[in-house]
Amino acid sequence: MIPLVLMAGFLGAGKTRFLSELVPQLAARGTRVRIILNDFQNARVDAARLGALEALVTPLNGECVCCGSLRELLQTLYDVPPDPGSVMIIEANGATETDELLGHLTTDTRLAHFTLPLQLTVVDAARWQKRWWHNALERAQVNTATHLLLNWTHKLDAARRVAVQGAVRTENPRAPFVETASFAEWLHALAAHVQHDAQQVGRGTGLQAAAPRSRAERAPHEHPFGSIALPLPSLVSRRAFEQFVADLPEQVVRAKGLVRFADEPGPMYVWNRLPGSSRVRLDASWPHADAMPTALFIGVALPIDALTDAITRLGDMAPPA
Repeated sequence: MIPLVLMAGFLGAGKTRFLSELVPQLAARGTRVRIILNDFQNARVDAARLGALEALVTPLNGECVCCGSLRELLQTLYDVPPDPGSVMIIEANGATETDELLGHLTTDTRLAHFTLPLQLTVVDAARWQKRWWHNALERAQVNTATHLLLNWTHKLDAARRVAVQGAVRTENPRAPFVETASFAEWLHALAAHVQHDAQQVGRGTGLQAAAPRSRAERAPHEHPFGSIALPLPSLVSRRAFEQFVADLPEQVVRAKGLVRFADEPGPMYVWNRLPGSSRVRLDASWPHADAMPTALFIGVALPIDALTDAITRLGDMAPPA
């Protein structure tokens, strides 16, 4: 099994620069590196910057890997041969919606030769939250991270650095801050760990996540992301469903599925919880004959019992047909 790392960060955060420092440190530890590099018609330029490193680099020009280039990205991952002792790093372009991409990387059963995705977000400390209407996207890229790296801190005075680090920590209280050497050591250890014990970080079967365990019970490299698909009641109260979505626990990074409402039992809607919001979005759907109302949750240490109980209460509140 191969560790899969999504590297995110806003435009100019320094992702490629970080890779140019990380890859030699991994190589020195005997860990082979594959890189998929996505950018807006610029991927081959950045790939050339990494060409001298001991890494196999695949450039993906075009749109974000979370949308327009997604199929090409997934096909590239499908085609990677088993290579124990290596790591795969996806450098996403700065406009990537990480929660959407994590949803695909977490639930695609054809990626069983990879671990569930880690996410390192590189934060441009000098420009943190100075991006006008893009501030929400920058925060969202931090929110889904499993590891954080503060870049360009040499441009800041001590007070600003402390303020930025505190703001990033408030946005994501779970992910540790790392430096190049510490992250290289951690990835090297993870590659060795999954090479010998794939079960501890494996994807399992289907979309069913393993029951969450306490921090003390987890293996040193147990993966934080998981996913689970749970059936919804055949009909639900619209108002109760909106409240159910609003009350989803903070561990849920992505939530979507299919739903039918008691006040309009004919159509089935695709529902999504909007990123960074407690609101639910409903879109028309044309489901297959065997499609059933369902809820897909992707997140960190998912509280499966609590989610199951919430769905049970949702069914109890459904008006009689």
